[in-house]
Amino acid sequence: MIINAHDHLSHYPSLEKALADFEVLNMTTLAVSESVSDYQSIPDHPLILKGFGIHPWKVTPTTSLDNIEPYIQDCDFIGEIGLDFHWAEDTTAYPRQLEVFEYFLAEAKKHQKICNIHTKGAEKEVLALLQKHQLHGQIIHWYSGPLDLVTDYLELGCFFTISVDAGHSALTDQLINLIPTQQLLFETDGPTALEWVNGTPSWPDEILRIQAYVAQLKSCSLTELEVGGHLLMEQLK
Repeated sequence: MIINAHDHLSHYPSLEKALADFEVLNMTTLAVSESVSDYQSIPDHPLILKGFGIHPWKVTPTTSLDNIEPYIQDCDFIGEIGLDFHWAEDTTAYPRQLEVFEYFLAEAKKHQKICNIHTKGAEKEVLALLQKHQLHGQIIHWYSGPLDLVTDYLELGCFFTISVDAGHSALTDQLINLIPTQQLLFETDGPTALEWVNGTPSWPDEILRIQAYVAQLKSCSLTELEVGGHLLMEQLK
């Protein structure tokens, strides 16, 4: 079983090619969205699970939460949501980011849906809010924060995605070694993520390189690395 736990389908220059990769690999993909229009653009496909969210980069001081309940009810999971106090340059939007994130966490609790969460520069705040709302088994996307918080996230049953910087980041190597296989997931984060790392755009089959690298680093089999994906899919049913 191959699962891409975080991908942005609207970022691909050719959605048809991306879908062809899914089919060749028989890969289930968690397609996150950044806005209502982005969610509406996700195609219906048996290998795609649809996530609805408002990305923290899209939040402004006036971001409205009106009329989004139907999308929360419709989606397979909630995401991409979260906080970003690092890359998001408009600091005046930080209070609204917190309000929007808490709204989605409350909705996740109400509808019993898993969240796919962005944490950059706000890892302590995200952890505290997950603890406050007593949310377990959430997906932590491409974590690059303090490693001393990882144990607390793991105690909440969180899954951690390993992304395209595998093999390019000493911090990610440390994270890989900290996470038990049953809480490890893998992601490509769209074509521009690898381009940000090494200048080369990627396609969904990049997931194979990531998994192979992690298996080598952890001295385990690819089959052992499927456990987290199986557990996630059970929760998504």
